[in-house]
Order: sequence, then C-alpha cells, then structure tokens
Amino acid sequence: MKHSILLALASTLLIYFSPHALAQHQLVRKVYDAKTNTWVKVTCLLGKLPAYGYAPIRIEINNATKADREFTLDFTSSDFSAYGNDTGSRMTSNFSCSCAAGSRETYDFIVPLTTVFQTSGYGSGTELSMRLSCTGFPTISGSMSSEPHENWPAILLSKQLYEPNASNLNAHVNSIYSSSRGDLEFAGSFNPQTMPTDWRAYMGQNIIMMTSDDWTMLDPGARTAILEWNRLGGHIIIYTSNASENLATLQIDEHQPKKKSILRSMGRVSLVPLPSSKRLDPKETVKLVIPSRSSFSSISTPYSSLLRDYAGSWPLHVTLGKKNFNTTFFVLILLAFGILVGPVNLFVFAKAGKRHKLFITTPIISLSASALLIVIIMFQDGFGGRGHRLLLMEIQPDENKAYIIQEQAARTGVLFGSSFETSEPTLITPVALSPSRWSRVVTDGTAPSSYTANHGDKGLKCSGDWFQSRSIHGHLLKTVRPTRGRIKLSPAAGAPVLTSSFNFNLGTLFFHAANGTWWKTDALQKGNSVTLIPSSDTEFKQWLGIQKGRFSRANARHLNNLALSRNRFFAITEEAPGIDTYSSIKWLTTTTIMTGELAR
Repeated sequence: MKHSILLALASTLLIYFSPHALAQHQLVRKVYDAKTNTWVKVTCLLGKLPAYGYAPIRIEINNATKADREFTLDFTSSDFSAYGNDTGSRMTSNFSCSCAAGSRETYDFIVPLTTVFQTSGYGSGTELSMRLSCTGFPTISGSMSSEPHENWPAILLSKQLYEPNASNLNAHVNSIYSSSRGDLEFAGSFNPQTMPTDWRAYMGQNIIMMTSDDWTMLDPGARTAILEWNRLGGHIIIYTSNASENLATLQIDEHQPKKKSILRSMGRVSLVPLPSSKRLDPKETVKLVIPSRSSFSSISTPYSSLLRDYAGSWPLHVTLGKKNFNTTFFVLILLAFGILVGPVNLFVFAKAGKRHKLFITTPIISLSASALLIVIIMFQDGFGGRGHRLLLMEIQPDENKAYIIQEQAARTGVLFGSSFETSEPTLITPVALSPSRWSRVVTDGTAPSSYTANHGDKGLKCSGDWFQSRSIHGHLLKTVRPTRGRIKLSPAAGAPVLTSSFNFNLGTLFFHAANGTWWKTDALQKGNSVTLIPSSDTEFKQWLGIQKGRFSRANARHLNNLALSRNRFFAITEEAPGIDTYSSIKWLTTTTIMTGELAR
C-alpha cells in the first residue's frame, strides 16, 4: 500500500515538473484520485497566444478507475482592453473526448481564437480560459493570457534557443523599441517534440525560429504542417549546426540547395549559422525578424494588417459601394405617428368622456407604426446580403495542393439566422473596418462581438456575430486545399504549349519562362491546350499592377513577391470556387488571381 502511494506521488510530481513545461503552458494539472493515480493534464503546446488564429491544446488523461470517463472542454477566447473594461469580443468553442477504465489517452485540439481588436491603452491583450468537466469528478478551470503587439511579429523560439537567449533578446528589443503598452516579449517558446501536425495550429504566428537539430526532431506530420503554414506567409528561420546543411539536406527545397534564404509561395525560409555557444547576437537576430530598421510604430505585421489595411481605402470595400439611407419614409411615418398618437388620438379616437379608450388606441397606433417601420426596413434593405470575394491562389503541383488567401466584403440586409459552416477547414477572422453606422468590427470599439466556432464535418461551424443584420462585414480567410488541377508545359521547341487540368476556365494568362522571356494567352479553357504568344515584362507589370490594386496592401505584397519567380504562370478567372461561408450572402463576384509552378 505504501509503495503504491509513493508511486502515485512520483507520477504526480512527474506531471507537475515535466521538462516540457518550459516550452508550453499548463492550463490544468489535476490529480483526481491519488490512490489510483487518476489525473488529467491540459497543455497549450505553444508558449504564447497569437492575436488571432488558433491555439493547439493537448489533453492527457490517465484513468486508473474502474469506470469509463467522458470529458468536456469549454473554451472562451477573449480580448481585453485597458483597466479590464468589458468591451472586448469573445469566441467560444467546445470539445469532448473519453477515456476508458484503466487506460491512458492523449487528444489534440485546435482551439479557435478571437481576433484582438482592443489595442489602445495599457494591458490590452488576449486570454484563453477553459472549463473541464468529467463525469464523477468536480469541474476545474484554467487560463492563460498574452499581450500581442500590433507592431511586433508573433515569434516562436524553440526551447533550445529560448532558454539561453530569451532574456537578452527581450532586453535588446525593449532598449530600441519603446511602447506605451509595456515591455515587449521577443518570442514565445515551443518544444519541437510536441509540435502540432495541423497547419491551422500555427495560424496567427509569423515567425518560427529553431535549430537544424530541432527541425530534424520534428514529427514528419508537424514538419509538413509548418511547411504548409510557411507557404501561406509564415517565415521559418533555421540555425544550422554545420556548413553541409542546406535546403536540400533539410528536405525543404532540393532545387535551390546553395541559397540561404528563399521565398516559398507567400512565405520565406532562412538558414543562419548557429554559434557554437548557441548564444544569438541580439542585434543580428532583430534584423532577421525586422529586416529594415524602423520606428516601432511603422513596423508592419500580419496582425497590424488586420487592424489597419481594411479600415482605409480597401478596394473590395470601395467596390461594395456606399449604403444610401433614405430617411424620407421614416420622417413621414414618425410625423404621422406623432399626429395620430397625439391630437387625433386625444380628440377623435378618445374624445372627452371616452379617455379610457387611450389604453386601447395608443398601443394599436404604436404597434401599427412599428410594423410599418419594419416593413419599410425590410423593403429598403432586403433579405440576406450581397458581397464580393477576391482570392489569391498559389498552386503547388508536386504537392497536389492549392494555398489560398481570400478577402471578402459583404453588406447584409435582414438576416434570419447566424449559423454556417465553411466549405473546408480554414482560418477565418473579421477585419477592422473604418467606423460607420454600418461597421460592426472596428478597433477599440465599445460594442463587443460574440462568436462561436467549432470543427464540423467539412469545415468550421460558426454562429454568432460573424454576419449581423443591416451591417457591412469584412473577413480574411486562408486554407490549404487538395487539388489535382495544374498547368502542364509540353516539352516542345518554339512557343510554349500549356495544358490545363483545372475544372474551370482561365482568362488572361501570362507565363514567365525559365530563360526570362514572357508569354501570354487571352484564355485557356478547362482541359484544353493553347500555344502562347510572345509578351513582355512591361505588359505583365501593367497587368500585375491592376491585380495588385484589387487586394489589401499585405496580400498585394504577397502577389508582388510571387511575381519574382520564373517558370511560373499567372492567370485570372471568375470561375474558381471560393471558400464558402454564410449561404444567405449572394457573392456578386468571385475573382481569383492564380499563380503557380508549371508541371512537366
């Protein structure tokens, strides 16, 4: 008996003082029953919450009892403002799992996070709280919080780099960048042995820094997920231990082994020599993450793009047009209501000696006026909504994947529901619009939004304030879509011949050949081939300028970077499928700018 108690105590201490704790955040550590050594541990696998995206959560259960146990995890993600004012938004989600009697189980969940739109004052940030319920045991809770800065990228450092360098990096960053919101934390930490295997777990993170040993230590699924995140815009920085390590030996890019920094779709991979001491030079490290030395307020990040790029002259918002509000009908109805409920009601419907009729006539007049106002609002605003979608789609034929960034703007009328499921697994976040009577998401707003997001059969099941009646909404979505579609280059002399295997037609298409020449066609039908005609760099740049002008600034930069590569096509189409969201929105246009490497 004494031996079993000591064994249970040792197991409990192992849970509490796990070496992984330095690179992760324990939300819950609970021993339900010390005698049987029944316990549960819930961990956020990344050491810092991003300002938007997802948090990877792992629950480990040891059920040494004689009964099966069901577990429910309820998460609430919120952004908090200065001094604890309750003006932030909330995102709720829930998950469930089970553990049979006498067994041990581990489950990983990808928890959606609300986007932090509270940015002013001191102490604003993001918090993730959790309630864990289990049959037969009391409910327990835990939480973690972070303070992301819109002008500082969300960085993750591997434990091997974090432990000897975090303090110096934090001190250096705060010595050169001052912020009214308190001290900056250079990065959060992670353990490469427990990295998530789903690309969505990394959305919201901007830079991942690790050693080449860390990279080879990653689970193959985690490595694939990070490379997918990288293609959607993430930056991977790998510190190499010896000169023989390159992009080919690290199985990142076998075609460019000699390069130390390459663009991969919308992202970048950089290789940097690792000092033998593993002590990073703070100045050089900051240059890696912020290439151009600038003032703190001028540093651009994907998070600052969500806050600022769409609140100005966002092209899709301009295309949506302004909402005209006709007040004539409302003024006339209010004037008629005032006359009816006042003198007419008093001197005609409820004359002297019949004042008791006021208790009947006044409610009837009020209800009739309200019903008429509702009818006019419905007539003027309509039902459902209308909007425009714009996609940047990058095709990787060797991977059979399409990497998609979608911007969308919609104006809604009267909505009879708020639930929808995206057509595929995706990141979806609102974007901050300029303040107006129609904008529901703005920075530092005083009307908090409430969202729900859970993983469904096809994509993300959403409800709440993603779309509200009589409003203007903007969203940014990202996904990795499996596809067999590609553009194939036929090996033949003379003008290039391209064949499309996409199941939709393409419009204008440019091809940048490996020798630097430019070619084009006005159309490429699905399943057909076409012989290109000569073009020029000038003609392509004129076309590219028009396409960049459709996007927000951050995604326009992505398109511009993609245009630097050769052996790549660029095309426009109105027929490619977008990421579907709320079914009551009629998308007037779905324009896709496609690019990708050619298959041979």
